[in-house]
This record gives sequence, C-alpha cells and structure tokens, in this order.
Amino acid sequence: MMSATSTPHWPNGARAAIALTLDNMGEAADLDRGLWPASEPIGTHYSVTEALPCILALLAKHDIHVTYFVEAWNLSVYPDTIDALAHGGHELAWHAWRHEAWGKLEEAAEKANFDRSFGREGLEGYLKSKGVSHGEGDGMGRVERYSGFRPPGGLIHGERTLQLCRHYGLDYISPAAESAAMVKTGSDEDFIAVLPFKWTTVDALYYMDTFGKLRAMKGFPGEDPQTPTELAKAYIAQIDEAIGNGGFLSLLFHPFLTNLPERMAAMETVVQYLAKKRDEGAIWLARCRDIAAHMHEHPDIVGDDPKWDATSWR
Repeated sequence: MMSATSTPHWPNGARAAIALTLDNMGEAADLDRGLWPASEPIGTHYSVTEALPCILALLAKHDIHVTYFVEAWNLSVYPDTIDALAHGGHELAWHAWRHEAWGKLEEAAEKANFDRSFGREGLEGYLKSKGVSHGEGDGMGRVERYSGFRPPGGLIHGERTLQLCRHYGLDYISPAAESAAMVKTGSDEDFIAVLPFKWTTVDALYYMDTFGKLRAMKGFPGEDPQTPTELAKAYIAQIDEAIGNGGFLSLLFHPFLTNLPERMAAMETVVQYLAKKRDEGAIWLARCRDIAAHMHEHPDIVGDDPKWDATSWR
C-alpha cells in the first residue's frame, strides 16, 4: 500500500480524483423518521420534480456524471427518474432501504436492510422489470447492479458491514472518513475500496438547523447555518486542497436542499470550478464506481487506513 507521504497516480496525470455526488431521493428519509404527512401523496416530491431536473440540466451543460446514492425504496416509486439518471450516464448507488440511520441498526436489522434493498422489493425486482440480467450493462445509459454504498449518517459497524457489502457484491463503501483506502474484509485476498465523504463537503452541514452541534464540532465559528456563498467558498478551497495533496475528495449535495435560487447558484459555482479543473487536467472528475475500479486495479495508490470519522451529535 501507498505510504503516507506518497502521491497517488490518477488517470491522465490528474493530481486528484474527485467525485461529485448526490444523496437522498424524495420522501424516503421523512417516511423513515415519521415526518411525512399521511395526507400527502407519495411520488411527487419537489426534490424530484423540481430540484433534480435543474441539477441534471446543469450537469449535462458541463458534461459531468455524478454518483447518486438513492434509497432502494425509490426504485418502485420513481422508476422514470431512475431511468433518466441512467440514460444521463450517472451512477445509481445504494443509500439503504429508506434512509435508516445506519449506525443505530442492530445486526439483524442491518442484514434485513441489505436483503430487502437487493431483493425483489428493491434492486432485483427493478432490474427484472427492465429485462436486465446479472452482469448486463456497460455502465452508461442503463441501471446496473449497485457497485457502492453510502450509509445514512456516515457510520458503519466495522467488519460486519464491510463483509456484508462484499457478500452483496459491492466494490466500495462511502462512509464518513478522511482518506481513500483499500481495506481488507475477512481474508488477505479480499479488499473493499473506501471512498469517504468529509462532513465539511456535505451541504446539510452548512444549511440545516439540526446540524448546529456538528458545525461547532467541525470548527465552524458557531452553530448558525452558513450561506450558500460560504458553502461554495469552502467547497472550492477543499478542491484546491485535494489537488495540492494528490488525494480523493467527494463533494455532496442533497437535491431537497438545492431548492432555492441562491443554493442552486452555489452549486453551479462549484460545478463550473470542477469543470474548469477537469479541463485543465488537474483533476480526474469521475463517478465513484470508476474511481473504485481504478483503486482495485491499482491498490498501491492509496493506503489502508481511511481514518474513520465516528462523530455523533444527535
């Protein structure tokens, strides 16, 4: 594995590998938390019908493909949206069944979440309805089997979660941590790629009132929400830092939070900067599944310690 002082070698001589990601689709999280009104219909959430089309148009304008971590519950609720994502060349990755707080799941509940999400109610049923068999697809224009998992809340249950990921055919996991890494799972011959997110590249940390305590824990000047301008400035600074240290960076946006003109403008500022750095050759801007595949092919480009972030604030 790579030493702590080495510089990773990314494709085409890029200094850093960066993944632009989206999290959470529609009503899933509110339903899981009991916050969705019983009188409200399912399948017309504003984040899907209003915010997401604007985001996808922005991405198409700059020829950027993202990884969207979507709850498996959505496969039967928003199938047309799922299809549109695939046809746009975006990766569909897994974000639990219905956004359950992963760090709070007992062992049986964790296993059941995998079973339901990958089974007939989830991905297996969706692929079967589309006439897709195991192993089909070229990764562009068609929904494939999941390659990766981002646990809601960022926490996992150590080896237990990692072995379940590998059992269900996942190549990478994207928890809260500091560094990309290749981590052993079970045997010396089996590894999973860790493509972490940092809380400082999560839009919810800047925008949501409920993240006040975490803002204070992560070094923000106080617990008050930040402005979209401050988010864009912070994201761009972290892009530059990744280029400087030659590492991996994941940037995270939630469509349900990108619902105001000033927030959409902030996302556009970040996207434009990413496109600029990509065109300059400074970064490899890729989907998580592609970055994970490169790491599996070249495991020595990263270390074996992701520096897990076990921060809990609620």
